[in-house]
Amino acid sequence: MTESEKKKAHRNKSGSIASVVSKSDSQDLDVKDAKLFVGTGGDLKIDTMDGQTVTLKNIPSGTFLDWIRVKRVHSRGTTANDIVAFY
Repeated sequence: MTESEKKKAHRNKSGSIASVVSKSDSQDLDVKDAKLFVGTGGDLKIDTMDGQTVTLKNIPSGTFLDWIRVKRVHSRGTTANDIVAFY
């Protein structure tokens, strides 16, 4: 994601920018404050915007998590796949 896209994503909270999530235990998402879509269900270990680490259990396939803002999706502890972040 380019710097211009990152800045636009921060200004535009409508979810018009999408990015495939790379799960990582050490790297945050390209742009913080993401809403997630879970394509293939399972557990989702995340860091919230305020720094809490939580595991959401048994998220069904096709779920759009627009009620929580995420800055990291962990690889260890996440069994869900095909995750897309919307900014």
